[in-house]
Amino acid sequence: MIRALIVAELANTPQERTGKIGKPFALARVSVPQGEEGRIFCSVIAFNDDAVARLLQLKAGASVALAGTLKVSTWQAKDGTTRPSLDLVADEVATTTPRPRKRKEGPTGPAGGHGFGDLPGAGDVDWMGA
Repeated sequence: MIRALIVAELANTPQERTGKIGKPFALARVSVPQGEEGRIFCSVIAFNDDAVARLLQLKAGASVALAGTLKVSTWQAKDGTTRPSLDLVADEVATTTPRPRKRKEGPTGPAGGHGFGDLPGAGDVDWMGA
């Protein structure tokens, strides 16, 4: 087993599928830059609920970092050359694409009127009264 972190671009919009027992999973394909050699493609599958949800929020072209178990193999192209094949079972997904958040209405408007009020742990410390 190879634990890997891949930073890539989504080559297609991730697709949701459902397994035999009814549990959803996500499939995607990413394009990884290889310098002057062009790009290599990696097939991605995610079963972890958080990874599935995050992956399904993204669209083709989004930059993404994926962590998980990597399988490396080769395949024979039509021209007879041997090419690499990458398959990743992703359990972590990160991107710079913002997550949609539901804002809470507070006494002074959305998220209590603070610019960072929708972040986890916001309001834990009273900095002004400290």
